[in-house]
Amino acid sequence: MKKSTKKVKESTAASRQTEDGAIKEITPKKRKKGRYILIYLAIIGFVFYAVITIINQNVQIAEKKAELTDLQQQISVVEIQSQYLKKVQNYKGDDLKKYIEKIAKDELGYVGDGERIFINVAGE
Repeated sequence: MKKSTKKVKESTAASRQTEDGAIKEITPKKRKKGRYILIYLAIIGFVFYAVITIINQNVQIAEKKAELTDLQQQISVVEIQSQYLKKVQNYKGDDLKKYIEKIAKDELGYVGDGERIFINVAGE
């Protein structure tokens, strides 16, 4: 009896000999599916997170580009106003007098001596 137990211990991993002398083949256990499902779920979760993050960043980039365009337009308006003010600052004598008179008539509604303002009621 002792010899048969030694044979069981000495057997290879691919087959095993039982006490009655029959050889039984050992098949590997299937544990791989459960292990890989978790890996697949983790990969899918990461891909989902990455796609959401990329979409969010693209939306933020579009908003910042629109904001940049608005700011560039405001900068060009301020530059034009600055150039105009520099030009007005250099007015002297008759040019300054004409400029002041123009501002008083156009923007403030003043009228010079002997002038009349006619308003077209028909809107034409």
